Amino acid sequence: MRNQLLVEIKKSFIQAKAHSDNSEFLSDEKDVLQKKHAYRSKLWINYLAEHLLISSKKDRPETEEYLAFYQANKERRQLLGLNEFLFDIVIGKMTNLETASRFRNSSAEVQTLKAISHAVWIVESEFQLKNSRALLVDINKLVLGKAKNKLFVMSIDKLSRIENWAEETLRSLTKEDDANIFLAKIPHPKDWSNLSVDDIELIEIL
Repeated sequence: MRNQLLVEIKKSFIQAKAHSDNSEFLSDEKDVLQKKHAYRSKLWINYLAEHLLISSKKDRPETEEYLAFYQANKERRQLLGLNEFLFDIVIGKMTNLETASRFRNSSAEVQTLKAISHAVWIVESEFQLKNSRALLVDINKLVLGKAKNKLFVMSIDKLSRIENWAEETLRSLTKEDDANIFLAKIPHPKDWSNLSVDDIELIEIL
């Protein structure tokens, strides 16, 4: 599973980088750089969500329905009134439920709502460098959530101890969790020109 997830993370990075290379304009102004970094992060999340959705559907019966929820996915807003469920990415197995109107009037037309029966993946990402508090907030979100698989994503930061700190913290806070838990380290959006897909690391938290 780890190897397949690493492939999906790397594919997402390659696609997001190619997308940004074709659509960005160059500027060193601070506010423009911040928007550029936010745009790159959003692109990567979008591509990763789609890859996780594809892998979740693989080898599953066609009768089972899986959906991806993330901020940029406007299609989900039409379905449930929101497109993001608490986390950066949620891959959910869906089910259909009858509305309450059926219980009030047995002769009423049957209406159904879609609901998430369980989460296959929840993903949180925090790309701030050298900011333990910011990372901890998103790590705690994963601790609170229930899912079969959990992924925390952070920026590669070799010049500080925060990579080791994040791994130790995630391992400590999830030691009683029965989910499959992973920590990914990918290039910070500002480093997309300096670091490559080969620098990406994925650690399984055992």
